[in-house]
Parts: sequence; C-alpha cells; structure tokens
Amino acid sequence: MEHKPYFIQISDTHLFADPGARLWNVAPDPHLDAVVQRLREVAPDPEFVLVTGDCSADGTPASYERLHEKISQLSPKAYYLPGNHDDAPFMARLLADRALAQFEKFTQTFDACGWRFILLDSSVAGEDGGCIGNEQREWLRAQLARDGQMPTVVAVHHNPLPVGSEWLDTMTISDAPALLAVLDTSPNVRLVLFGHVHQEFEERRGQTVYASAPSTFFQFKPHGKQFGQDELHADGARVVTIGENGLPGRVVRVP
Repeated sequence: MEHKPYFIQISDTHLFADPGARLWNVAPDPHLDAVVQRLREVAPDPEFVLVTGDCSADGTPASYERLHEKISQLSPKAYYLPGNHDDAPFMARLLADRALAQFEKFTQTFDACGWRFILLDSSVAGEDGGCIGNEQREWLRAQLARDGQMPTVVAVHHNPLPVGSEWLDTMTISDAPALLAVLDTSPNVRLVLFGHVHQEFEERRGQTVYASAPSTFFQFKPHGKQFGQDELHADGARVVTIGENGLPGRVVRVP
C-alpha cells in the first residue's frame, strides 16, 4: 500500500466509441479495466489521477465519457491532457468544462499538497509529433515564476527527451530544446511526467527527473529501431508519492 499523499499517472488508454474495437489487434477497454482494478488494490485513495494523453483513439464523445467513468473508480478528481490521438477542444469542453479559443492550447495548473502541477498541451492536430509553441512556453515561464520556491511537477503527453527508440524519437516535441531551456533554468521543477512512449522511462537531467508511464493496454519494445510490441512487460500505471523523497514514484503493473 502506498504512503499518502500520492497521485496516479495513467497514460495512453486509446479508448474507442466501440468498447470492442481493437488497436494493434488489442482491445484497450478490458486492459484499462484490469489496470484500474490493480490500482484499486494497491493505491486505493489517491489525491487525484493524471491522464497524460492519447485518452481516445478516435476522438469520440463516447470514448471520453467511458474513460471518465472508469477513472472515476479511482478518484472523483482527475485531470486529462491531450495527446496526438485526441481532440483537445472537445476534451476541454467535456472533461474540464472549458471552451478553448481557436488555436488555444489546453493548458491547466493547480496546487495540491503544497506542490504545483502544470499541465501542458503538446498536441498538434493531424500530427504524430508534438509542439509547445512560443505562447504556451511563455505561459509556462510565467507559471513557474509565480512562486519560485514551490516544488513543481510539469506534465505533457509527448516525451521532451529521446527514449532511445529510433522510430519513436522521430515524433517527440519539435521545439523540445526551447522547452528544456525553460525547465533547465527552473530549479523548482522537480519532476516532468509524460506518456506517448508506451513504456517505463526514467532519467535525471540536472535537478529534474523525467519519467513516463506505461500504456494501459499495449507496450512498445524499448530501444527498438522500428515499431514492435514489448511482450515482456505488462500494462500498468505510475504511482507518485507527493514529496521530495517520493519522486519519480513507482510503476504498478497488472500481475
């Protein structure tokens, strides 16, 4: 059992309108159900759940509504980031009751347990890779300057750092160097969480730990030159204790 306070990172659920639909010959719905059940056993009382993108595989209302129902079994409080498979404006309306202006990024920020959480939108409509952009980067810089002493977690869908897979590392954040320049000069950023890579990854860069969560239904083979399934590691999620000694948490997998 986890020591409180903690939160759960779930990523790359890829639900469809049809619960029986398959992606890469796997139906995402029952796999997510198994991950949720495992988390209810080992981490039953999180402060909140953070879903780091590719929530839907088809951008449909039914897929987002069903995802929210499943995540609500873990916590009534959840935050959703868009990934390259998502419809960010629709997500904002349905899951955050927020209307985005044209070209506006779905950014979010909140405080919990003495820490600040800043959620970025790296999605680019019609593209597999991501981008932060000048406007969002300046927004991030302003958020980090609000209270330079408050420890901060930044979350984004696409990986800001290469993970060592040739094919995956062609679809990262296109302006990652500019993003990293902001993060590298912000000592209050203790942790950067991301999804997209469908595998566990942890790396320290200066004072900051960068970490991903596995997908809830399909794992990519680590260090692959081309697309391939990792059949050695089960589906899972990341559980992070909020505190200096709790980072970057641990990955919990389905038995």
